[in-house]
Amino acid sequence: MKGQFLLGSGEPFKEGNIYADKSSIVLDWLLRVGIDKEHFSLREVAKDRKVSVGLVHKVFEALVLHGLLQTEGVRTAKRFFLKTPALLLKSWLEQYSIVKKCKMWTYRSAFQKREEMLKALKESDLYQRTPLALHSAAEAHGCKNTTLRTLELYMLEQDRREELEELLQLEPQERGYEVLLIEPYYKSLLELERICGEVNASSPLLTFLDLFHFPLRGQEQARFLAERLPELKRIYKKG
Repeated sequence: MKGQFLLGSGEPFKEGNIYADKSSIVLDWLLRVGIDKEHFSLREVAKDRKVSVGLVHKVFEALVLHGLLQTEGVRTAKRFFLKTPALLLKSWLEQYSIVKKCKMWTYRSAFQKREEMLKALKESDLYQRTPLALHSAAEAHGCKNTTLRTLELYMLEQDRREELEELLQLEPQERGYEVLLIEPYYKSLLELERICGEVNASSPLLTFLDLFHFPLRGQEQARFLAERLPELKRIYKKG
């Protein structure tokens, strides 16, 4: 099916890009876990997030170079601390836009109500592979401030898109949308959240990042989240 909405830029990952998919796991740890620690080590982050020490070192090295992460000690005794988390989040926002990084498909549905689509999704094995995104995720976190009744979903398995279209009785819609399907840029982060979180939605942090550059009342909703959700409020409070 067609109905493609916004085509991602298709930019290849640049060497040293610390805002790429795998690196986001480290950035996410800093803003959700490291923010509460007096200091931490490379191995601590690598062990906690089950990634290589080399990846953590690459991300930390770039952040230290740009003054977004502080360090003390040398070699194996080196420790890091996050003094200004708000600056790190601002830097991330400058490098990531869901509109530029993700492919999206827009649809209308034969279902009359959004609740009917959610019910059909929850009763299928696709549910755990299609976390809520954008405004739908904001609603799942109890922090929605718009009257939009759209349904936005991330697809963790691209080869099942047609199956999802059939399940939700979707037809392509070139202007506007009732349902938006999104191919994630930060798939690694979503996979991590899927096995760690209780809510089948992108985390408050990723939801904020996604909404901030989204054209349909995105920044308004993002700021509403930042003012009310503890996970986001503390970033700016400590910044």
